[in-house]
Amino acid sequence: YGHNPAAVASMCELAGRMDVRGRRLVVLSAPGDRRDEDIAAIARAAAGHFDHYVCRRDDGLRGRKSDEIPRLLRSALLEAGVPAQAVDVVPDEQEAIDTALRAAATGDLLLVFADALGRSWGQIVGFRPPDAEGGRPSAPATVERATGEVLLDEGQLLIRDERGVRLARETELTD
Repeated sequence: YGHNPAAVASMCELAGRMDVRGRRLVVLSAPGDRRDEDIAAIARAAAGHFDHYVCRRDDGLRGRKSDEIPRLLRSALLEAGVPAQAVDVVPDEQEAIDTALRAAATGDLLLVFADALGRSWGQIVGFRPPDAEGGRPSAPATVERATGEVLLDEGQLLIRDERGVRLARETELTD
């Protein structure tokens, strides 16, 4: 998404224009090598567009402490008028995405600003919520290949290339 406030604002405005029956949730981050004011600007660009925010960091800390980026994002969201109960700080990307997926319900919209695109997409499409009786979710059947491609449980292949992350065409499936 470019890691800049204008790109974040564009995605958030798009999410705001979508017809959503439920809530709007976002997993938000900024790279650690940005200035504090740039990180705050990213948070301000997202503020007011969502019902719930999960703030995280990228895998590469780029000189920052483990929870520094999500805490800067949270602080800027609060300064922009977002209620404290609407903001979670979950530094790890996979845990943040899991937190948001578990909080989402049918009819909700979840926007994820991801760092590890293939891993995050595999996590999202492989997510299995707990069953209605409160049991454990079924584990997603995904296999990450050495190339970074992810083979999903339904035989679909997730590819990361110059166009972004996409599902492979039938002609691209080799195993």
